[in-house]
Amino acid sequence: MKKLISIIIFIILVVLIILWLKGNAMREIRTEIEIKASPEKVWSILTNINNWNTWNPIVVQASGTPTVGSELTITMRGEDGKDGPKYTPLVTSFKEPSSFEWRAIMMSEFMFSNGRIFKLEKTDSGTRLTNAETFKGMLVPLFWSKLNSHVPLMLAEMNGALKNTVEKNPN
Repeated sequence: MKKLISIIIFIILVVLIILWLKGNAMREIRTEIEIKASPEKVWSILTNINNWNTWNPIVVQASGTPTVGSELTITMRGEDGKDGPKYTPLVTSFKEPSSFEWRAIMMSEFMFSNGRIFKLEKTDSGTRLTNAETFKGMLVPLFWSKLNSHVPLMLAEMNGALKNTVEKNPN
């Protein structure tokens, strides 16, 4: 019996080590969209977090000011259209009017954390928005398939809504 328990404990430890090693590698999902407006115009809407729920279909509620070190509060839209997960990311980078980033920790950082990167680049036709999410932690390998199928759709939906909002409001 002791031998069986030792084998089970050994297997569990091996699985945890593998998850930790695989989860320690940062994974990224990246989307891009062209918006026919200046980076400054896109920036003014994108960084007005308190108004995200007026144009962003994946957010029910959002608040905060995106400055380095500040905490934002974001409630995602659930599958039923009501309140979904709520999280409080910390803004880690803010470079007006070209990029800002945040990092959120769910449970504990070694278990699951995600980051968000917004990058604006001036183009001949306006602005290229890069909207990316990064994931790290032991649980990422277990959920990667679901993340990799759902997150790109959510990012693309947000990108399209931002494009529509910016382009229909020329001021």
